[in-house]
Amino acid sequence: MAPTFQSPFWRTLRHPFFLLCSLLFVLHQVSQKLCHHQWGWIDAYLDNLLCFPILLTGFLAEQRQRRVDFSYVIPFLELTIIVIVLSLLFEFFFPRWSTGFTADYLDIVYYLAGAISFYFSINR
Repeated sequence: MAPTFQSPFWRTLRHPFFLLCSLLFVLHQVSQKLCHHQWGWIDAYLDNLLCFPILLTGFLAEQRQRRVDFSYVIPFLELTIIVIVLSLLFEFFFPRWSTGFTADYLDIVYYLAGAISFYFSINR
């Protein structure tokens, strides 16, 4: 059964912070890929900052829909494990498996900042 627009799934995805992060991500990608703009710090770290608010909101929306409970939040320990595992995957394993990835451990700081912003804005 498909979620209705008033379901916990869609209510979560309509959160203003998620919409802002998604819009910034899309605008940045269009700016980079289609307009060929170079933005320095923004090109290096904006996607990392937006990664966890976008990913975790999708996960939260799915969990709320599956549980049919809009009040569900991702527990702090689970959120911490997700951030650690994905940070290791993105910054340690992927660069070792493929030359298309570059390890930049400062990215982890931005992943963490994005996860914290998600925790205090959407995950409540």
